Amino acid sequence: MSSQNNRTILMYGFDKNTEKIIEKIGKNFNVDNFKVIKNHMTGVKIRDILEGNLKEQDNFYDVQEKVVLFNDLTDRQISGIMSELKSKVNERPILAVVTETSIDWSFNYLLDHLLQERAWFEKNNKVSE
Repeated sequence: MSSQNNRTILMYGFDKNTEKIIEKIGKNFNVDNFKVIKNHMTGVKIRDILEGNLKEQDNFYDVQEKVVLFNDLTDRQISGIMSELKSKVNERPILAVVTETSIDWSFNYLLDHLLQERAWFEKNNKVSE
């Protein structure tokens, strides 16, 4: 299975009920592939998670974050799903798009970058207020 043309929503850190809500929202926007990233999968590359090539990991990442990753969705799909998430999901997850670069990163490496980016934006938004 190729990671391109593989419209998938990846989820991390949600309970089963919220995962079902996200899946329902995604299906309303013609997304049929959903993958849940578990703690034991956090050392695996995004590409391998998308392709189902999962290896046992000796170490794992356990962080209390909620993450939604969009792979190969259109801008319209992403915008619509993000809007629905804001109105139907109480938690405020980190939302990101899988890129040509990040697809070859492990999930924990990507999450580290997303957390650093969020911290930078929060710091700089406070300064400008």
